[in-house]
Amino acid sequence: MAASGLLLLPSAVLGFLRMVGRQAPAPERIPWVLRPTILILLLPLVLLAGYWVSINASLNWLLLPPIHVIAIGLPVLWLLYLGLRKLPAGSLQRIWGVFGSGLVLGPTLILVSELFAMLAFGFVLLVPLSTQPELQQELNTLLQRLQVSPPSPSGMNQLVAPLLTRPVVILSVLTFIAVIVPLIEEALKPIGVWLLAGSSLTPVEGFTAGLLSGAGYALFESLVLSSGSQDWVFLVTARIGTAVIHILTTGFTGWALALAWREKRYLTLGLTYLASVLIHGLWNSMTLMITFSSFAEMQDLQDALPLVTRLGSIGPIALGFLTLAAFTVLLLSNRALRRSERAIIPA
Repeated sequence: MAASGLLLLPSAVLGFLRMVGRQAPAPERIPWVLRPTILILLLPLVLLAGYWVSINASLNWLLLPPIHVIAIGLPVLWLLYLGLRKLPAGSLQRIWGVFGSGLVLGPTLILVSELFAMLAFGFVLLVPLSTQPELQQELNTLLQRLQVSPPSPSGMNQLVAPLLTRPVVILSVLTFIAVIVPLIEEALKPIGVWLLAGSSLTPVEGFTAGLLSGAGYALFESLVLSSGSQDWVFLVTARIGTAVIHILTTGFTGWALALAWREKRYLTLGLTYLASVLIHGLWNSMTLMITFSSFAEMQDLQDALPLVTRLGSIGPIALGFLTLAAFTVLLLSNRALRRSERAIIPA
């Protein structure tokens, strides 16, 4: 939270300068040693330091938080740099404002929306739940045991494993996490672009604004969801792939929004949004399959859930392929948009 607050300061300062009629300072050239392509080389050292700190209980409470912020921030900064390189992103105030919107406003709106969606989805599930008394009994037993004695994380896994290996539960969780959540997040992640409606954005500017808003959201989500000390290196490394997906899909949605506002190409916007939802949903599905297959193995139910077990075994490979594909598309998109920008500049 402190890191997020500090990252909002540039936007606040630039906004204040504009309010009082003072011109914002011109951006200075970044020294080569501070460029993201150089800083990313420090990531292995940061991960190594974080691993050493995470296994030392006397130090991790103090040193792991700042290391965590750096380890999460470096890949996001690097990916954003690669996506924005040599493309118009607007003034410094716009850049920091759009990034800050994705960092704070986007997660807030998404959290509220997903809570309401979860309540509505849970209400709908009450109907099939009422026809399965065995599942009701398992839920009641689980709630009673949690109230009496909250278990450790490993004990919690053992406790919920029987419930999370039921086909109806797997299907319900998949529907919410892989369909409803992407529909909500891909609509609200480009909040920084939505706030620029009416600003005559070009499609390229919409793409860069989408990258900034998506980077802000990816940074906040990764800081929160990978902050545990257990398996810290694995969690932080896995979030790099999630950051690529968030930044790329939000960039494409920003591009499509600007195109729709400028040229009334709403069909392109709809198809781009659905493609972003599909990519996001596929990522979430593979992640869930890995989790469900581990629970099935815990209960020795691999034969009873063959599809889940098979998808769980190929899940890491699929996530790695998605990460590499998204990273490649990000680089190619930057290159293609730079060419289009040069093509429209009059001789």
